[in-house]
Amino acid sequence: MNGNSEALLISLSRYLRPAISLPWMSGPEPISEELATFADSRHRVGPLLHIARQSCADITAESNAASILKSAYQQNGYAGLRQQAAEKKISTLLTAHSVPFSFLKGRGLAEQLHDDSTVRQSKDVDILIPTDQSRQAIELMNQEGYIFKSNTVKRREKPELARQDMELKRFKDITFVDPAFSVPIELHHRLFKFEPKTLTTDFNESVQFTASPSLSNSFYCLYLVLHGALAMWPRLKWVVDLSVMARHMPVHIRLEMMDIATSYGCDKAVAASLLMTEEVFPDSLDDEWHLLLNTYRKDKPVKEMVALFYETLTANDNGRPSLPLKSFILSGSADIVFSGKIGMIEIMLARFLNSVFVRI
Repeated sequence: MNGNSEALLISLSRYLRPAISLPWMSGPEPISEELATFADSRHRVGPLLHIARQSCADITAESNAASILKSAYQQNGYAGLRQQAAEKKISTLLTAHSVPFSFLKGRGLAEQLHDDSTVRQSKDVDILIPTDQSRQAIELMNQEGYIFKSNTVKRREKPELARQDMELKRFKDITFVDPAFSVPIELHHRLFKFEPKTLTTDFNESVQFTASPSLSNSFYCLYLVLHGALAMWPRLKWVVDLSVMARHMPVHIRLEMMDIATSYGCDKAVAASLLMTEEVFPDSLDDEWHLLLNTYRKDKPVKEMVALFYETLTANDNGRPSLPLKSFILSGSADIVFSGKIGMIEIMLARFLNSVFVRI
């Protein structure tokens, strides 16, 4: 943990509070150029910090800092327009050929969380499609001129459909770039690289391939929390998402989400994520949340996960914490998040096949 990075993060979280409807915590010093750069480049909340400064008279900024934040907001606005156009184009293509899909996170989430969707940065478009139509979707994108970006060592000038399909199945997603708008399109056929066997299937049955899943769907809420937890919460942008989600989530959705999480052995990871969010943004959890999470507070694995999440979040760079040796050898963070729910043989086989595939 970098002490300066932690101090900057604590200061940043205080300044962001008015922009996410949390009570202002006094801090007389103006936003520095260092903090503005840290907010924008390390944690991708530059646009949100700009709005916090605009909406709260008590927040001031040095001139260079104000310019950095204003530019971040404007640039994200332009990026949002390109993403919107790219989303419309790919959704028209998939709909015309009867390929069901759901957009994950991105602009749809920003519109549900914030009055001004420009405050949430998003660099690409994530699309989940049915496993049995992945090859069809890939073929359509090739035909329409989307540029394939391979994750493997050996890249070919003319991507082969079979290889692309295999890469998608091995690594859960593949990336194309929209040639007209220069927006990366990540095509997913499952939610996570390592996950319990029925997780994506059950998710699909729940959201029914709604184009933009709603936060009123408890399974979608669980996905968003797990997305952050499996990455070990490296960016404040995602913690902001959870703070807002937690405060707007009705009690019955909270209970449903925790029940689903328990069935996949990831309820402790969800609890740790919420407790870490409360540590960073006090007042994110109301009395009902505290009551629901009471049984997890003294649980040793939960406390260890909170510490790992906070270590990642406060690191100087966007990286991963030092995981326990067993988790590092097996499925990484998934071994912690889905404790005991992913078979060792399945993991070792997947790792072997992945290592072989990237070299062929």
